[in-house]
Amino acid sequence: MALSLLASYSSEGSDSDSDDGINVVIHKNPPPKKAYQLSNERTKASRQKRPLSSASAKVRTKVAKAESVLDNLHHPEFDEPQEAIPLPTTVLTMFDKTAEQEELDQAALHKGRVRSFPHEKNNWASYVYIDVSDLELDELRNFLVRELGIEPTEDSHVSLSRTVSLRHHWIDPVIQGITTNFREVDRFTMKLDKLQVYCNDERTRTFVGLEATGGTKQLSKLSKGVDGVLRDFSLPPFYYPPSFHVSLGWCLGNKQKEISKILPALELKMLDVIEDVDDFGKVFVKMAHCKSGNRFFDFKLR
Repeated sequence: MALSLLASYSSEGSDSDSDDGINVVIHKNPPPKKAYQLSNERTKASRQKRPLSSASAKVRTKVAKAESVLDNLHHPEFDEPQEAIPLPTTVLTMFDKTAEQEELDQAALHKGRVRSFPHEKNNWASYVYIDVSDLELDELRNFLVRELGIEPTEDSHVSLSRTVSLRHHWIDPVIQGITTNFREVDRFTMKLDKLQVYCNDERTRTFVGLEATGGTKQLSKLSKGVDGVLRDFSLPPFYYPPSFHVSLGWCLGNKQKEISKILPALELKMLDVIEDVDDFGKVFVKMAHCKSGNRFFDFKLR
């Protein structure tokens, strides 16, 4: 049947062979495929090239992740024991107090006196003052020690600021600021001749000394000049209202009321002590000073 169909086609544009009277025609261009054959081939191709659906891809990803996590599980029971690395001694003791710091903070080593703030490394107790060690105050100091049973002070000065704690890198800018402000203040005469009693903020010590009655305006100007500089470092200002004085003796505790009651009698006796001193308590102020730790600074007035 197939052979008879092929025999009926025209031989134009074709090659032919004959064998036993049978003509076989081979066309160079094959006939087009039928529609159902093309559709079957396209279906097969699409099945081969069709990508995985998103759902199936997620499932396979989850499985792969799960497998990788399980494979990488840590089993501490199979670990070899390891010794902890010891910290260096310098690290373990970096916040310990030194013997010097302990000594500074021990009240027993300072006749019961307690610091207003604990000593810290690279922080320096500092204050601004006027030196009045040239005044003849030893006889009056000894008189107060005998009458009141108090301890004598170690030096003679008039404070212009509170005692504050300065960090090491603050010292230079503080000194520069005070130097600038004090250049605007003229030299002046100060008079210290009024017996007075004081108590510190912590109410741990009481002081007896001489209050300034002359030169108070200039003293206030100097003190405000210090306050302006310390304010930039969030440090406290001087006492308000200020009472500029030189301390001559001290005792532990708050004894201000007790001593104040006998001050009038002490002042009468004091007159006998100082009657031979010319211009008692009078000093001409040319400069002020600052003590910061073990360093000293001078500020010349105009």
